Amino acid sequence: MTLLMVMLAANFTACGDDEDEQTIIEQANLIGKWQSTWEKIHKVENGKEVVTSDEAYTNGLWEFKTDGTCIESYVDGGHIETSRWSLKDNKLTISYDDGYSDVFTVNELTATKLVLAFEDWDTMEDGSEELDDITTTTYKKID
Repeated sequence: MTLLMVMLAANFTACGDDEDEQTIIEQANLIGKWQSTWEKIHKVENGKEVVTSDEAYTNGLWEFKTDGTCIESYVDGGHIETSRWSLKDNKLTISYDDGYSDVFTVNELTATKLVLAFEDWDTMEDGSEELDDITTTTYKKID
């Protein structure tokens, strides 16, 4: 009987609520060069998710440096922008020289994989904001 009680107690303490667990984001994993591998764009229309694009995308590059700067560029050349980055919890903020900033949600960050989600909000005529789309991009570390 005592053995049964110990087993039941162990079962109850081992079972936790997975929804309470938050992904642990380690800033050190962000440092380095990243190349995009996949991109998914979806909208929410009438309360339902509508995927508008879900395909390989290998042109995007990010380099995050330990001094808080980052470089955004493309494999095929052209656009290169140096900015500042900061990471708090699962929010990655990119601050541009023109005073604007973008906030990404870090869905996953390991030593080799980065998944960022960006919400694009539109300002409506009445001044309210409406979510236009969410772009989720997966990256692999290349350096």
